[in-house]
Amino acid sequence: MRTIRIAVVFALAVAGLLIAGTQFRRNLIGWIVPVVHASGGCSNGSLRGNSGFQFNGTVVGYGVLAGVGVNTYDGAGNYVGRQTVNINGFPVINQQINGTYTVNADCTGTQTINMPDGLVVHIAFVIVGRQTFSVQTDPGVVLTSVSSPVGPAQQD
Repeated sequence: MRTIRIAVVFALAVAGLLIAGTQFRRNLIGWIVPVVHASGGCSNGSLRGNSGFQFNGTVVGYGVLAGVGVNTYDGAGNYVGRQTVNINGFPVINQQINGTYTVNADCTGTQTINMPDGLVVHIAFVIVGRQTFSVQTDPGVVLTSVSSPVGPAQQD
């Protein structure tokens, strides 16, 4: 009999905790699992100076493309650069580009690239430490890139 009472009390306690947990889960989640927010602090000034980049992708219905280059960011939303591109096996060497960019406080942003032939390319990016990860947002193109400040590797 005593064992049955202990089991019933235990079952009621567990049921009570489960009910309380569903009622207060929003508050408990923040207590059990800390809510993490972006630290912010990024701005157009986060991109300043020379940044090397490489990209790879596909133009749907045409073929693959890849390239490398260097952009020089002014910290105020503008940049100029040079890139060497291989488009479906045909190289375009030392192509001059320029454009604009906007960096949000959460370190995401957008960029336009003005190509010499008048084409404007649109990019979404995120700054992660000293690198920037990007994806082209124009229809018909699947292209990703990574960029980092130009210079020798940092020594620990």
